[in-house]
Amino acid sequence: MLCNEDLECVVCCYQYTRSDRIPRILHCKHTFCAACLEQLCKMDGVIRTITCPMCRWITCTRASLTLPGALWVNTEIWDQIPKVLQGKQDVTEDLKDTEAQLLKSTLPFSGKSVFMSTLQKVFSCVLLQAHEMTDC
Repeated sequence: MLCNEDLECVVCCYQYTRSDRIPRILHCKHTFCAACLEQLCKMDGVIRTITCPMCRWITCTRASLTLPGALWVNTEIWDQIPKVLQGKQDVTEDLKDTEAQLLKSTLPFSGKSVFMSTLQKVFSCVLLQAHEMTDC
């Protein structure tokens, strides 16, 4: 069980929600709300960079992907967020919105680039897990 302080973004100090303040994980494994990450990101040609406000690690993603399409949700925090109506959206609307954003971010590209994007996410996840196992 997480304490209440772990359920809020350290940048804006708002609690995470299932709509506009979704907890997203950077590559350094620090978590911030999607709204703050949108403000922190910078575009550099075809690359989007986000510098972690805690450790200064730079997370790079393709500029063609939206942040929801590029960064994983912190499920440990997500599971602790109440499943009640938040704002004017409920959980099913959030999922539909996320699916629409993912589709929109991949539509202009061929099926091969969608496959490569998915493969890159899986591969980076495998590398992170392997790195964690070697640190033990």
